[in-house]
Amino acid sequence: MPSRRQFLQLVGGAGLVLAGCRKQAGEGAAAEGPHPEPANAPSVKAERVVVVRDPSAVKGTEVSADKAAALVERAMAELSPAGQAKAAWQALFRPTDVVAIKVNCLAGPPLSSHPEVVRAVVRGLRDSVGIPASSIIVYDRLGEELAAAGFTRESVGECTIVGNDEAGYDDEPTTIGSAGSCYSRVISQQATAIVNVPLLKDHDLAGLSGALKNHFGSIHNPNKMHTDHCTPYVADVNCAPFLREKHRLVVYDALLACYEGGPSCKPGTTASYGAVMVAVDPVAADAVAFRLIETLRKEHGLPPITGSERAPRYIRVAADAEHRLGIADLGKIDLRELVRS
Repeated sequence: MPSRRQFLQLVGGAGLVLAGCRKQAGEGAAAEGPHPEPANAPSVKAERVVVVRDPSAVKGTEVSADKAAALVERAMAELSPAGQAKAAWQALFRPTDVVAIKVNCLAGPPLSSHPEVVRAVVRGLRDSVGIPASSIIVYDRLGEELAAAGFTRESVGECTIVGNDEAGYDDEPTTIGSAGSCYSRVISQQATAIVNVPLLKDHDLAGLSGALKNHFGSIHNPNKMHTDHCTPYVADVNCAPFLREKHRLVVYDALLACYEGGPSCKPGTTASYGAVMVAVDPVAADAVAFRLIETLRKEHGLPPITGSERAPRYIRVAADAEHRLGIADLGKIDLRELVRS
């Protein structure tokens, strides 16, 4: 099992550097949507989004680890035509994969991806697929933010925890459309597969801080990508070839849901929602997430974001003919919503 120092030496090694760090991607590079490499198991439903909710999974800001794990297990089972979580995990990952789990710790506790959810993901990768903990990397922008959110080797099952400030970024940028960024070496040079664990939260500029925007935490210059309400930058960033090719799964942490004032933690407008949402398609996941945010806003007497300047237009852009990152039309999404009692 590699130490953090060994991991940093590994991602910095010359043998892992991709040929041609400076990349230009035009129409051809964005011609296909997400295609997880199939393993020896029934395929998952690419257009399916599953929301499983158990209001008792979180009380205030206190999360039940057992109930969070049960939510992930049930959601993954619903993602597979076989109705089994193990089949879904095996359809998306191989035992030889090195898996990067992108969490979001920007707002600090309690509005960060929860270790309890990530531990359930690690358990699925380990127990259902056979991926050892030494091949699983939990990462985000800063090591200190990960630590503040409770991410330790013990809290998530002995896998590597590393911030981009330690792992480093590519030496030269990848340029896609309007976005030119150096990406975290965790995803560009080390991982073969990516699990995205975003939060269900409002964003004061972009309307939604979800799966697609979570990868602003995978680049060195997200501050340069916030003009025009982050459009088309969010979509362009997600079109990096290695990110598109390695993306496998979105596991939305919706145990808490911030429906106004994000991306910072706003306790007055953060609800104990108690849900987990899973999908293969990050665009479809974000389309459903935005609908959930709008529903929460209506329940709390707030006006809709739809129609305002900060409506998340990047979701539609990500689904357009140039980007083709997934499905944005709710009418074409196979949405499964379950409530556990």
